Amino acid sequence: MDDKPNHKGLMRILMIMTYKNYPIYVRMIGKNIFMWDVIASNQLYSSYLIMDPKKGSKVLNQKEINEVTKMCYAGAAATIDTILGIEMSDTDKQIVGQFEEARQMVDSEKEDKVLK
Repeated sequence: MDDKPNHKGLMRILMIMTYKNYPIYVRMIGKNIFMWDVIASNQLYSSYLIMDPKKGSKVLNQKEINEVTKMCYAGAAATIDTILGIEMSDTDKQIVGQFEEARQMVDSEKEDKVLK
């Protein structure tokens, strides 16, 4: 008998990068929770995004995971710029806007499900 438990990890590191000398960690928790962390000025800044698969699919495909990873990175970079007092470029503002719209859409869909 094998003494090692057969547990599949729930968290997957998707990206570890620096932006303006600050580390950004993006990870996937479970099948649809994406979270980013930034450590700046001895503080931890963090946010998350829940992305469900397309209708008819049970899991996100790699392309979808890559897109959400980019959105998380953009949110983390925008946080760093805000901490440093740097105004975002128009492109960054657009990416962060998409990130916030996606998060609000998911949150409103959750509320709709709870109300039903």
